[in-house]
Amino acid sequence: MRLVYLVRHGETVTRGRGSFCICREDIPLSRRGREQALLLAEWYREKDRGQVFSSPLSRCVETASVMAGGREPVREEPELTEISGGDWEGRSFEEIRTCYPALYEQRGRCLGAVAPPGGESFLQGGIRLRSAVERLLKQTEGDLVLVTHSGVIRGLICQLLNWDPARIMDIPLACGTVSRLEAEGDRLSAELGHVGIRPAVCPGREECFRLWDRFQVPGPVREHQQAVAELAGGWADRLAVAGLSIDRELTYEAALLHDIARTKADHAAQGGRILRGEGYDRLARIVAVHHGLPPGEENCLTEASLVFLADKYVKGSRRVSLEERFTASMGKCSGPEAVRSHENQRRQAEAVARRLAAVLGEEVGRPELG
Repeated sequence: MRLVYLVRHGETVTRGRGSFCICREDIPLSRRGREQALLLAEWYREKDRGQVFSSPLSRCVETASVMAGGREPVREEPELTEISGGDWEGRSFEEIRTCYPALYEQRGRCLGAVAPPGGESFLQGGIRLRSAVERLLKQTEGDLVLVTHSGVIRGLICQLLNWDPARIMDIPLACGTVSRLEAEGDRLSAELGHVGIRPAVCPGREECFRLWDRFQVPGPVREHQQAVAELAGGWADRLAVAGLSIDRELTYEAALLHDIARTKADHAAQGGRILRGEGYDRLARIVAVHHGLPPGEENCLTEASLVFLADKYVKGSRRVSLEERFTASMGKCSGPEAVRSHENQRRQAEAVARRLAAVLGEEVGRPELG
Protein backbone atom coordinates (compact mmCIF):
# COMPACT_ATOMS: atom_id res chain seq x y z
CA MET A 1 0.00 0.00 0.00
CA ARG A 2 1.17 3.51 -0.84
CA LEU A 3 0.12 6.77 0.77
CA VAL A 4 -0.82 9.99 -0.98
CA TYR A 5 -0.74 13.20 1.07
CA LEU A 6 -2.80 16.09 -0.25
CA VAL A 7 -1.50 19.27 1.37
CA ARG A 8 -3.52 22.45 1.22
CA HIS A 9 -1.21 25.47 0.83
CA GLY A 10 -0.72 27.97 3.65
CA GLU A 11 -2.96 30.95 4.25
CA THR A 12 -2.75 33.75 1.65
CA VAL A 13 -2.81 37.52 1.92
CA THR A 14 -6.29 39.00 1.91
CA ARG A 15 -7.51 40.83 -1.14
CA GLY A 16 -9.53 43.38 0.78
CA ARG A 17 -12.93 43.71 2.33
CA GLY A 18 -15.74 41.56 1.05
CA SER A 19 -15.89 38.04 -0.32
CA PHE A 20 -14.50 37.28 -3.76
CA CYS A 21 -14.37 34.29 -6.10
CA ILE A 22 -10.64 33.52 -5.94
CA CYS A 23 -9.65 30.34 -7.73
CA ARG A 24 -6.64 30.72 -10.02
CA GLU A 25 -5.68 34.29 -9.20
CA ASP A 26 -2.04 34.07 -8.13
CA ILE A 27 -2.00 35.29 -4.52
CA PRO A 28 1.11 34.86 -2.32
CA LEU A 29 1.29 33.44 1.18
CA SER A 30 0.69 35.71 4.15
CA ARG A 31 3.04 35.80 7.15
CA ARG A 32 0.80 33.27 8.89
CA GLY A 33 0.80 31.16 5.72
CA ARG A 34 4.60 31.02 5.81
CA GLU A 35 4.42 29.95 9.45
CA GLN A 36 2.04 27.16 8.44
CA ALA A 37 4.48 26.11 5.72
CA LEU A 38 7.23 25.84 8.34
CA LEU A 39 5.04 23.51 10.42
CA LEU A 40 4.42 21.42 7.32
CA ALA A 41 8.18 21.33 6.78
CA GLU A 42 8.65 19.84 10.26
CA TRP A 43 6.03 17.20 9.48
CA TYR A 44 7.68 16.40 6.15
CA ARG A 45 11.15 16.18 7.72
CA GLU A 46 10.02 13.95 10.59
CA LYS A 47 7.98 11.61 8.44
CA ASP A 48 10.52 11.40 5.60
CA ARG A 49 7.78 11.48 3.02
CA GLY A 50 8.16 10.97 -0.71
CA GLN A 51 8.73 13.41 -3.54
CA VAL A 52 6.88 16.73 -3.43
CA PHE A 53 4.70 17.87 -6.33
CA SER A 54 2.99 21.25 -6.49
CA SER A 55 0.37 23.26 -8.27
CA PRO A 56 2.09 25.98 -10.33
CA LEU A 57 0.34 28.78 -8.41
CA SER A 58 2.76 30.65 -6.15
CA ARG A 59 0.93 29.95 -2.88
CA CYS A 60 1.48 26.24 -3.46
CA VAL A 61 5.00 26.52 -4.88
CA GLU A 62 6.11 28.59 -1.88
CA THR A 63 4.51 26.14 0.56
CA ALA A 64 6.08 23.17 -1.22
CA SER A 65 9.51 24.82 -1.39
CA VAL A 66 9.51 25.56 2.34
CA MET A 67 8.39 22.00 3.05
CA ALA A 68 11.05 20.40 0.89
CA GLY A 69 13.76 22.70 2.29
CA GLY A 70 16.08 21.97 -0.61
CA ARG A 71 16.26 18.26 0.26
CA GLU A 72 14.02 17.30 -2.63
CA PRO A 73 13.24 19.09 -5.90
CA VAL A 74 9.67 20.35 -6.19
CA ARG A 75 8.01 19.39 -9.44
CA GLU A 76 5.18 21.59 -10.66
CA GLU A 77 2.17 19.82 -12.15
CA PRO A 78 -0.50 21.89 -13.98
CA GLU A 79 -3.19 19.31 -13.15
CA LEU A 80 -2.81 20.19 -9.46
CA THR A 81 -4.00 23.76 -9.95
CA GLU A 82 -7.24 25.02 -8.41
CA ILE A 83 -10.65 24.70 -10.06
CA SER A 84 -11.34 27.34 -12.70
CA GLY A 85 -13.62 30.19 -11.66
CA GLY A 86 -14.46 30.91 -15.30
CA ASP A 87 -16.40 34.14 -15.76
CA TRP A 88 -16.69 34.55 -11.99
CA GLU A 89 -12.95 34.66 -11.31
CA GLY A 90 -11.94 37.71 -9.25
CA ARG A 91 -15.47 39.10 -8.96
CA SER A 92 -17.21 39.71 -5.66
CA PHE A 93 -19.96 37.29 -4.71
CA GLU A 94 -22.29 40.25 -4.30
CA GLU A 95 -21.70 41.15 -7.96
CA ILE A 96 -22.04 37.50 -9.04
CA ARG A 97 -25.36 37.16 -7.22
CA THR A 98 -26.62 40.30 -8.98
CA CYS A 99 -25.45 39.32 -12.48
CA TYR A 100 -26.23 35.57 -12.33
CA PRO A 101 -29.20 35.25 -9.92
CA ALA A 102 -30.58 31.93 -11.23
CA LEU A 103 -27.21 30.17 -11.52
CA TYR A 104 -26.07 31.59 -8.20
CA GLU A 105 -29.17 30.14 -6.53
CA GLN A 106 -28.72 26.79 -8.30
CA ARG A 107 -25.09 26.60 -7.23
CA GLY A 108 -26.10 27.44 -3.67
CA ARG A 109 -28.40 24.42 -3.62
CA CYS A 110 -25.67 22.02 -4.80
CA LEU A 111 -22.36 23.81 -4.49
CA GLY A 112 -20.11 20.88 -5.37
CA ALA A 113 -21.76 19.95 -8.65
CA VAL A 114 -22.58 23.27 -10.36
CA ALA A 115 -19.84 25.12 -12.27
CA PRO A 116 -19.56 28.87 -12.93
CA PRO A 117 -19.89 29.88 -16.61
CA GLY A 118 -16.71 28.78 -18.39
CA GLY A 119 -15.34 27.27 -15.16
CA GLU A 120 -15.22 23.97 -13.28
CA SER A 121 -17.31 22.52 -10.48
CA PHE A 122 -15.66 21.06 -7.40
CA LEU A 123 -16.46 17.58 -8.65
CA GLN A 124 -14.90 18.27 -12.06
CA GLY A 125 -11.78 19.57 -10.33
CA GLY A 126 -11.72 16.44 -8.17
CA ILE A 127 -11.85 14.22 -11.26
CA ARG A 128 -8.88 16.12 -12.69
CA LEU A 129 -6.93 15.77 -9.43
CA ARG A 130 -7.69 12.06 -9.28
CA SER A 131 -6.37 11.62 -12.79
CA ALA A 132 -3.15 13.39 -11.76
CA VAL A 133 -2.78 11.22 -8.65
CA GLU A 134 -3.26 8.02 -10.63
CA ARG A 135 -0.74 9.14 -13.27
CA LEU A 136 1.89 10.10 -10.67
CA LEU A 137 1.42 6.80 -8.86
CA LYS A 138 2.28 5.00 -12.10
CA GLN A 139 5.31 7.22 -12.73
CA THR A 140 6.84 7.05 -9.25
CA GLU A 141 7.58 4.77 -6.33
CA GLY A 142 6.85 5.27 -2.65
CA ASP A 143 4.56 7.85 -1.09
CA LEU A 144 3.44 11.07 -2.79
CA VAL A 145 3.10 14.57 -1.36
CA LEU A 146 0.95 16.88 -3.48
CA VAL A 147 0.64 20.55 -2.52
CA THR A 148 -2.60 21.79 -4.00
CA HIS A 149 -5.88 23.63 -3.33
CA SER A 150 -9.07 23.26 -1.31
CA GLY A 151 -11.44 23.10 -4.29
CA VAL A 152 -9.84 20.15 -6.04
CA ILE A 153 -9.09 18.34 -2.77
CA ARG A 154 -12.71 18.67 -1.67
CA GLY A 155 -13.88 17.51 -5.07
CA LEU A 156 -11.77 14.35 -4.87
CA ILE A 157 -12.59 13.61 -1.21
CA CYS A 158 -16.29 14.11 -1.99
CA GLN A 159 -16.10 11.35 -4.61
CA LEU A 160 -14.01 8.96 -2.51
CA LEU A 161 -16.32 9.27 0.51
CA ASN A 162 -19.52 9.35 -1.55
CA TRP A 163 -20.20 12.69 0.14
CA ASP A 164 -23.27 14.80 -0.64
CA PRO A 165 -21.92 17.49 -3.04
CA ALA A 166 -24.45 19.96 -1.61
CA ARG A 167 -22.49 19.72 1.68
CA ILE A 168 -19.02 19.84 0.17
CA MET A 169 -17.93 22.75 2.36
CA ASP A 170 -18.56 20.57 5.43
CA ILE A 171 -15.43 18.62 4.53
CA PRO A 172 -12.87 20.09 6.98
CA LEU A 173 -9.97 21.56 5.02
CA ALA A 174 -8.26 24.57 6.59
CA CYS A 175 -5.11 26.11 5.11
CA GLY A 176 -1.95 24.24 6.04
CA THR A 177 -3.67 20.89 6.62
CA VAL A 178 -2.89 17.40 5.30
CA SER A 179 -5.32 14.80 3.94
CA ARG A 180 -4.14 11.21 3.64
CA LEU A 181 -5.28 8.84 0.91
CA GLU A 182 -4.43 5.16 0.56
CA ALA A 183 -3.55 3.60 -2.80
CA GLU A 184 -3.84 -0.15 -3.11
CA GLY A 185 -3.36 -1.28 -6.70
CA ASP A 186 -5.91 0.66 -8.75
CA ARG A 187 -8.00 1.52 -5.70
CA LEU A 188 -7.80 4.96 -4.09
CA SER A 189 -9.55 5.48 -0.75
CA ALA A 190 -9.93 8.05 2.03
CA GLU A 191 -11.22 8.21 5.61
CA LEU A 192 -12.77 11.38 7.01
CA GLY A 193 -10.63 11.03 10.15
CA HIS A 194 -7.51 11.55 7.99
CA VAL A 195 -8.86 14.53 6.05
CA GLY A 196 -7.83 18.12 6.81
CA ILE A 197 -5.52 17.40 9.77
CA ARG A 198 -2.88 19.88 10.88
CA PRO A 199 0.70 18.60 11.27
CA ALA A 200 0.80 19.83 14.89
CA VAL A 201 -1.62 18.33 17.43
CA CYS A 202 -1.88 21.62 19.35
CA PRO A 203 -2.03 25.13 17.88
CA GLY A 204 0.16 26.90 20.46
CA ARG A 205 -0.90 29.72 22.76
CA GLU A 206 -0.65 32.51 20.19
CA GLU A 207 -2.92 30.62 17.82
CA CYS A 208 -5.36 29.85 20.66
CA PHE A 209 -5.66 33.56 21.35
CA ARG A 210 -6.08 34.25 17.64
CA LEU A 211 -8.94 31.73 17.60
CA TRP A 212 -10.52 33.57 20.53
CA ASP A 213 -10.47 36.73 18.45
CA ARG A 214 -11.63 35.06 15.26
CA PHE A 215 -14.65 33.44 16.91
CA GLN A 216 -15.39 36.49 19.09
CA VAL A 217 -15.08 34.80 22.46
CA PRO A 218 -16.32 37.25 25.14
CA GLY A 219 -13.92 38.48 27.81
CA PRO A 220 -15.53 36.65 30.77
CA VAL A 221 -15.47 33.39 28.79
CA ARG A 222 -11.76 33.91 28.05
CA GLU A 223 -11.11 34.37 31.77
CA HIS A 224 -13.07 31.19 32.55
CA GLN A 225 -11.13 29.18 29.96
CA GLN A 226 -7.82 30.49 31.29
CA ALA A 227 -8.74 29.44 34.84
CA VAL A 228 -9.86 25.99 33.68
CA ALA A 229 -6.63 25.59 31.69
CA GLU A 230 -4.48 26.45 34.71
CA LEU A 231 -6.32 23.92 36.86
CA ALA A 232 -6.37 21.11 34.29
CA GLY A 233 -2.75 21.78 33.29
CA GLY A 234 -1.66 21.64 36.93
CA TRP A 235 -3.33 18.27 37.35
CA ALA A 236 -1.67 17.00 34.18
CA ASP A 237 1.74 18.05 35.51
CA ARG A 238 1.19 16.20 38.77
CA LEU A 239 -0.13 13.09 37.05
CA ALA A 240 2.98 13.04 34.85
CA VAL A 241 5.12 13.07 38.01
CA ALA A 242 3.00 10.17 39.29
CA GLY A 243 3.87 8.23 36.13
CA LEU A 244 0.67 8.61 34.10
CA SER A 245 0.88 9.35 30.39
CA ILE A 246 -1.05 12.62 30.06
CA ASP A 247 -0.30 15.16 27.33
CA ARG A 248 0.00 18.41 29.28
CA GLU A 249 -0.14 20.75 26.27
CA LEU A 250 -3.12 18.95 24.78
CA THR A 251 -4.92 19.18 28.12
CA TYR A 252 -4.04 22.85 28.63
CA GLU A 253 -4.96 24.03 25.14
CA ALA A 254 -8.17 21.99 25.00
CA ALA A 255 -9.17 23.71 28.25
CA LEU A 256 -8.11 27.06 26.79
CA LEU A 257 -10.54 26.50 23.89
CA HIS A 258 -13.30 24.39 25.45
CA ASP A 259 -15.86 27.22 25.43
CA ILE A 260 -14.90 28.71 22.06
CA ALA A 261 -18.56 28.38 20.99
CA ARG A 262 -20.00 29.36 24.39
CA THR A 263 -22.48 31.83 22.89
CA LYS A 264 -24.02 29.17 20.62
CA ALA A 265 -26.61 26.50 21.35
CA ASP A 266 -25.15 23.07 22.14
CA HIS A 267 -21.81 24.82 22.48
CA ALA A 268 -19.73 21.74 23.32
CA ALA A 269 -20.63 20.05 20.02
CA GLN A 270 -20.35 23.35 18.14
CA GLY A 271 -16.90 23.96 19.64
CA GLY A 272 -15.81 20.50 18.55
CA ARG A 273 -16.99 21.22 15.02
CA ILE A 274 -15.13 24.54 14.95
CA LEU A 275 -11.84 22.96 16.01
CA ARG A 276 -12.28 20.00 13.65
CA GLY A 277 -12.81 22.48 10.85
CA GLU A 278 -9.55 24.16 11.87
CA GLY A 279 -7.74 20.82 11.58
CA TYR A 280 -7.28 20.06 15.30
CA ASP A 281 -8.94 16.67 15.54
CA ARG A 282 -7.73 15.63 19.02
CA LEU A 283 -8.58 19.02 20.52
CA ALA A 284 -12.01 18.83 18.87
CA ARG A 285 -12.78 15.45 20.43
CA ILE A 286 -11.96 16.74 23.92
CA VAL A 287 -13.95 19.95 23.54
CA ALA A 288 -16.97 18.10 22.14
CA VAL A 289 -17.35 16.00 25.33
CA HIS A 290 -16.70 18.60 28.02
CA HIS A 291 -20.42 18.55 28.92
CA GLY A 292 -20.67 14.77 29.02
CA LEU A 293 -17.92 12.17 28.74
CA PRO A 294 -18.32 9.00 26.68
CA PRO A 295 -19.60 6.18 28.94
CA GLY A 296 -16.76 4.73 30.99
CA GLU A 297 -14.30 7.58 30.51
CA GLU A 298 -15.25 8.98 33.91
CA ASN A 299 -13.37 6.01 35.38
CA CYS A 300 -10.15 6.98 33.58
CA LEU A 301 -7.74 9.87 33.83
CA THR A 302 -7.40 11.26 30.32
CA GLU A 303 -6.95 14.67 28.77
CA ALA A 304 -10.72 14.77 28.17
CA SER A 305 -11.71 13.78 31.71
CA LEU A 306 -9.31 16.36 33.22
CA VAL A 307 -10.78 19.19 31.10
CA PHE A 308 -14.31 17.98 31.89
CA LEU A 309 -13.61 17.97 35.65
CA ALA A 310 -11.67 21.25 35.74
CA ASP A 311 -14.59 22.98 34.01
CA LYS A 312 -16.86 21.84 36.85
CA TYR A 313 -14.54 23.26 39.52
CA VAL A 314 -14.49 26.74 37.97
CA LYS A 315 -17.48 29.09 37.97
CA GLY A 316 -16.62 32.18 35.97
CA SER A 317 -12.95 32.49 36.82
CA ARG A 318 -13.40 31.45 40.47
CA ARG A 319 -12.60 28.07 41.99
CA VAL A 320 -15.68 26.45 43.54
CA SER A 321 -16.71 23.06 44.91
CA LEU A 322 -18.68 20.57 42.85
CA GLU A 323 -21.58 21.10 45.26
CA GLU A 324 -21.64 24.84 44.61
CA ARG A 325 -21.23 24.46 40.86
CA PHE A 326 -23.96 21.88 40.39
CA THR A 327 -26.37 23.51 42.80
CA ALA A 328 -26.07 26.74 40.82
CA SER A 329 -26.44 25.07 37.44
CA MET A 330 -29.47 22.98 38.46
CA GLY A 331 -31.57 26.13 38.31
CA LYS A 332 -30.86 26.40 34.58
CA CYS A 333 -32.39 22.98 33.78
CA SER A 334 -35.56 23.60 31.80
CA GLY A 335 -37.00 20.09 31.53
CA PRO A 336 -36.61 16.38 32.33
CA GLU A 337 -33.93 15.83 29.67
CA ALA A 338 -31.86 18.72 30.96
CA VAL A 339 -32.17 17.38 34.53
CA ARG A 340 -30.99 13.93 33.42
CA SER A 341 -28.00 15.48 31.63
CA HIS A 342 -27.21 17.55 34.72
CA GLU A 343 -27.34 14.49 36.98
CA ASN A 344 -25.13 12.51 34.60
CA GLN A 345 -22.55 15.31 34.52
CA ARG A 346 -22.47 15.43 38.30
CA ARG A 347 -22.11 11.66 38.59
CA GLN A 348 -19.26 11.68 36.06
CA ALA A 349 -17.52 14.64 37.73
CA GLU A 350 -17.63 12.93 41.12
CA ALA A 351 -16.21 9.73 39.60
CA VAL A 352 -13.30 11.55 37.91
CA ALA A 353 -12.63 13.50 41.12
CA ARG A 354 -12.44 10.27 43.16
CA ARG A 355 -10.07 8.72 40.65
CA LEU A 356 -7.86 11.82 40.56
CA ALA A 357 -7.78 12.07 44.37
CA ALA A 358 -6.79 8.39 44.63
CA VAL A 359 -3.78 8.91 42.36
CA LEU A 360 -2.66 12.23 43.85
CA GLY A 361 -3.35 11.17 47.42
CA GLU A 362 -5.33 14.24 48.47
CA GLU A 363 -8.76 15.79 48.14
CA VAL A 364 -9.30 17.28 44.69
CA GLY A 365 -11.57 20.07 45.86
CA ARG A 366 -8.92 21.81 47.93
CA PRO A 367 -8.21 25.28 46.42
CA GLU A 368 -4.45 24.78 46.47
CA LEU A 369 -4.56 21.56 44.40
CA GLY A 370 -3.27 22.17 40.89
